[in-house]
Formats: sequence, C-alpha cells, structure tokens
Amino acid sequence: MILSYGFSDVGSSHTKKDAVCQDSNKILTLENGSVIAAIADGVGSCRYSDESSKIAVETAATYCAKEIEGSNGVDLIAIIEKSFTLAERAIDELSLSRNHLQTEYDTTLSLVIYDGKTVTYGHCGDGGIIGLSKSGDYIKVTEPQKVDGLYVLPLRDKSRWVFGSHEEEIVSVLLATDGVYDTFFPYLLKGQPVEVYIPLIRYFMDNNIVKATAKNIDEIGKERRDFINSEACASITDDKTLVVLIADDRAAEIKDEAYYKEPDWDSLQQEWNKKAYPHLYKDEEKMIDNEIDEAKPSAQSDPG
Repeated sequence: MILSYGFSDVGSSHTKKDAVCQDSNKILTLENGSVIAAIADGVGSCRYSDESSKIAVETAATYCAKEIEGSNGVDLIAIIEKSFTLAERAIDELSLSRNHLQTEYDTTLSLVIYDGKTVTYGHCGDGGIIGLSKSGDYIKVTEPQKVDGLYVLPLRDKSRWVFGSHEEEIVSVLLATDGVYDTFFPYLLKGQPVEVYIPLIRYFMDNNIVKATAKNIDEIGKERRDFINSEACASITDDKTLVVLIADDRAAEIKDEAYYKEPDWDSLQQEWNKKAYPHLYKDEEKMIDNEIDEAKPSAQSDPG
C-alpha cells in the first residue's frame, strides 16, 4: 500500500500582501494501488497564477488516472506527456476566453505516477522531485529549472518539459515547490559529496523515522505541515507545497551513522566564504604558508 500526505499553504511574503496561495497539489490513488501526485507553483508575479496552478494539477492528474485505470501495459511516459499538453492547453484556452495575456497565467507543473517501486514523472519548473531508494540514497529525480539561477521556466515553455522513469527501486517520493525544495538543498551543501540536508528530509519521507501507517498518516501529515509553517522554517517565505508518497511494505536500508549526522555548518560557511570572498582570505593563507615554510627543516648540504 502507498501512503500519502500533502498540502499547499500561503507563504508569509504573500500574507503580507493579502495574496492568496498560488500553489496547488493533487493526489489520486488508483484501483491498482498506484498513486498519481501533482504539484504546481503559480508564478508570483502573474495575476491569475493561482487559477492556472489548480487547472494544471487537476487536468494532468485526472487525465493520467482516466488513461491508466483498467488498462494494462500502457505507456506511462506518453500519458504524462499528453497530460502536460492538455494542462497547458486548458490554461491557454482560459486566458484566451478572457482576452488576457498567457503570461498572466504562468505556473510550473511536476507529476509522478508511483507504483511503490518505480517513479514515472513529468516536470517543468523550479520545484523538484526527490526519491529515497531502497539502498537508502536520496536521489534528485528531476533538477530545478531556472534561467541564470533566478527566473523560473513555466509550463508554457514546452521546450523545457522533462519526462522519464526512474528504474531504481524507490521506497518513498517527495514533490515540493521551490521554497520547500530549496530548504532540502541548502546552498552550503552545494558541491559536497551529499548535497541534500539528510537530517531534515528524513523527517518527511524516510519511513524508518516517519513510521507511517494507514491509521496515522493523516496525523503525520498534519505534524509535517505544522513544522513547515513553524518558526523552524521561517526562512521559507514563498508559498509552501509538499507531497510525500511512502510504500508502507518496506523501508530504506540504514546506512552508517555518519550519513545522517548534522552537517558542520560553521566549517561549511567558512569554506563557502573563502570561495565567495577570496580577497578577504589572502593574508590569512599567506600567513599559513609562511608558518609552514618556517616549520620545515633546513636543507642539509651534501658533505661529498
């Protein structure tokens, strides 16, 4: 059985402007046990993006469910591709019917079909999909899409749509819009052997920690929602969407304790500072080099 929880909540930056939540999510459990999950992040600067994000997840997830239910041997990737086309078309038709610019309805869209082992996906935007493998590794199923690291690529940019299937056995899947997603990948961990903040993400998707069952999954979802909206996550000011799917019949293998340790943030910050502001550390490095030279034994002349 696949357990699931998810939510979309307005961010503090939107609350200050009396703006509505522009994120949306949709979770559908099929008769065959598979689960379809979709998330969308309406672009904040777009006037009607709250509507378009709802249309995106509803259209895409509903179409996938309709095509999969009662069918055998279907091409899941082709179905997801078609669902993205239909979602983009539905948003476009709404904008045209109102005589509005398409750009006023920009949204992202990420969708997965999960059968408890394999993740088949479609993705467009600056959020992402993360999988926890049976071997205990956290895997970026998709990469966030931003131009120059700043500007989101919306659903109407069809050239950026990415589809695929992750064949490695996955025991849990997490989808998140950019505000939440970026919290799992802090800038200080970029370039490190493990870039994901494991002590945090385990709390949401590792069933060795979550211990989700059919009886308690609603309460677990509420606890995680409360945490995301607490002072502990005050740095997330954007709208917050998180969806988690967990296969309850198996958990990830446990790795060595070091894999789950809290990162040494002070050392990581210093390392990052040296890369970002090298001119501030030139004198320090020169002093260290001089100390090393002075500590070296003096060269001995050859008596021969």
